[in-house]
Amino acid sequence: MTAPLCHVPHLNEPSARADDATVASRRDALLTRAAGLPGAWAGGKPEWGIPVASVGTRLFLLLITHTDDRLLANVKLDPEDVVAVRAAYSWVEPGFHQSKRHWVSIDMTSPDYRADAAADMVEDSYRLVLSLLTRRVREAVLLADASGAPARPTWQW
Repeated sequence: MTAPLCHVPHLNEPSARADDATVASRRDALLTRAAGLPGAWAGGKPEWGIPVASVGTRLFLLLITHTDDRLLANVKLDPEDVVAVRAAYSWVEPGFHQSKRHWVSIDMTSPDYRADAAADMVEDSYRLVLSLLTRRVREAVLLADASGAPARPTWQW
């Protein structure tokens, strides 16, 4: 029997983390990237007190503070992609407070963080969530975006 693939947990040492300004810059870059996608909305979810990005009725990016104070960006991916990105990047782990099969958490505090790969994961999450919307909602979102109407947060659909 082969040993199961396991993810090595992150060290909780302050020296193993990026500084606060770098983390804030990474957070802002991901939210800006998410907000720039067709029909996407990014901002704070009032009842949760966290920044999120949504398209139509679904969330595709959540920025959550882990219990050890690391900032995580949760994105939804195909189950096959979840396995691949967790194996490929040390700064990607199972989704914190989400389904481990469909969600991954991007550690924004990791010194190994790669902005291009993280942005690609956000776009993949957006495309997946957009494809899961009903045809009527998806068409309404894209039509509103094409007409220049501002995107609406998830809870306003």
